[in-house]
Order: sequence, then C-alpha cells, then structure tokens
Amino acid sequence: MTTDITVHLDNDPSIREEGFFEAKAFELNVRIAVLEYDNAELVKSNKELKERVEKLASRQPQWPKGYRPHKNNRFHKAPHNKRF
Repeated sequence: MTTDITVHLDNDPSIREEGFFEAKAFELNVRIAVLEYDNAELVKSNKELKERVEKLASRQPQWPKGYRPHKNNRFHKAPHNKRF
C-alpha cells in the first residue's frame, strides 16, 4: 500500500509541491512560536532593567564620608597641584 502512495506522489508533482509547502509552513509556524516566546522573555527582561535603571538614575548620589566633589577645572588650583 505504501508503494501505491509513492507512485501516486511521483506521478503528480502538484501534490508533492503542496506537501513541500505545507511542511515549510509548519516549520515556519514552529519557528514563529519559538521567536515569539524569546521575544516575550526579552521584553520582560528589558522592562525589569528599564525600571532598575530609572530607579538608579533618579536617586541622589551618595558620596563617601569626607569626599567633596569638585568641578574638573584645569585652572582650579588644588593643594595637590602646588609646586614647591
């Protein structure tokens, strides 16, 4: 019975093409499902990271005790730039 099907498929190329494109469509649907899942994971991860960055960017900087930030001014005469 299997040989009858094979002979039938060999004689009608349109059936073979239809089966080929059906298999291709199935493979592409599986690939789309996998990519949609991966995309959903990336969207979730991106959202979490975005919230974390916004939280860190909006907080007040905390300097170490005794540290005094100053502008980076090349004309600034700091004590460590003095020549003896």
